[in-house]
Amino acid sequence: MDLFPSGKDEQSIDRNRLSFMRRNWRRAKFIAGSPVANVGFQEISEGRRFIGGLWGLLRRGIPTDTRLKSDEDGSIDLLATAFSYGMSVEALVERLRFRQGQTAWAAYAMFGLGSVFLVLWLYGALHIGMSSARLFSALEFLPFCTLFFLLAFKSAWLNWQLRTRRLGSPVAYLKTTEPFLPR
Repeated sequence: MDLFPSGKDEQSIDRNRLSFMRRNWRRAKFIAGSPVANVGFQEISEGRRFIGGLWGLLRRGIPTDTRLKSDEDGSIDLLATAFSYGMSVEALVERLRFRQGQTAWAAYAMFGLGSVFLVLWLYGALHIGMSSARLFSALEFLPFCTLFFLLAFKSAWLNWQLRTRRLGSPVAYLKTTEPFLPR
């Protein structure tokens, strides 16, 4: 017989009677964090700030290069542009010719990648059993094909501007009677 009971036996009996959730609540809170952390308010607000910053960049647009000089009809003034860049006209023409080759290569490369991805998409769409999940994944892949074709169009448009030595809109590029393909 113990004159001063330690109480350990009572604690072990009480602990066995507690429910599973009550015994492990502290562990669950440690693993999952607080309920506020589970909702993710901080991540949501960071995402909102990020999207707001991107929207601000889109509204402002890309600042124009003031060193590129053009006439009233949109043709590039080579003499004024070469002067503003601090180079000779011959060096500017050589740089424009080099950039024209780069844009032609990029246009054909992006068109080729877009075509390959479109063929792969068609193969996958025709040879995979159709279900709602498969259809959704097939539709998710189409924006990448579209992106490659849009990048090819943008490179071809820039190539046309460099080739004709005049600034023009994408609509003017589509309506031109000059050769359409980049060179």
